[in-house]
Amino acid sequence: MEVRVAMALGLVLASAMCGKALADAVRRRARTLEALSEGLQTLRIHMTGMFEPVRNALEHCDCPVMALVAENMDDGASADEAWRSVQKRAARRGGPIDALNDGDRQILDHLFAGLGQSGRREQEALLSGTLRAIALRREGALAKAREADRLYLPLGILTGLMLALVVI
Repeated sequence: MEVRVAMALGLVLASAMCGKALADAVRRRARTLEALSEGLQTLRIHMTGMFEPVRNALEHCDCPVMALVAENMDDGASADEAWRSVQKRAARRGGPIDALNDGDRQILDHLFAGLGQSGRREQEALLSGTLRAIALRREGALAKAREADRLYLPLGILTGLMLALVVI
C-alpha cells in the first residue's frame, strides 16, 4: 500500500510539473517579445540618435536576434539579406525566436526589409511602428501567459490526482 501511495504522489507531482512546463512555454513568447522590444529601443537610439550605421547599431543591441543579423552583415550584406540567412536557424527549436509565431516573424521581416534603406525620418517611423506592433503583440502574449498560468498548473494537478486514484 505504501508503494502505491508513493507512486500516486509521484504522479501528482509529475503532472503538476508538466502543467507548469506548459505554462512556461506560453510565457516564453512574452519574454522573447520583451527582449525584442528592448533591443529595438536601443537600435532606435543608436540609429536615429547617434547616426550609427545599421551593423554597428545592431551590434550594440542586447538582443540575440539582432546580434545574429549583425554577424551576418560581414560581407556587405544588407540587414534584409542577413535576416533572411539567419531567420530559419533562429526559428528552430532552441533558437532565439523559436517561441514567436508567424505574425511576430512577419513584423521582423518588415523591420529588416526596411532597415538602413532610407533616411533618418523613415527609419524613425519604421522603428517606432515596429515597437508599437511588438508592444501590442507582447500585451496579447502576456494575457495568454496569465491565462495559461491559471489553467495549466491546476489542470496538471487534477490530472495527477485522477491518475493517483487509478493507482490506489
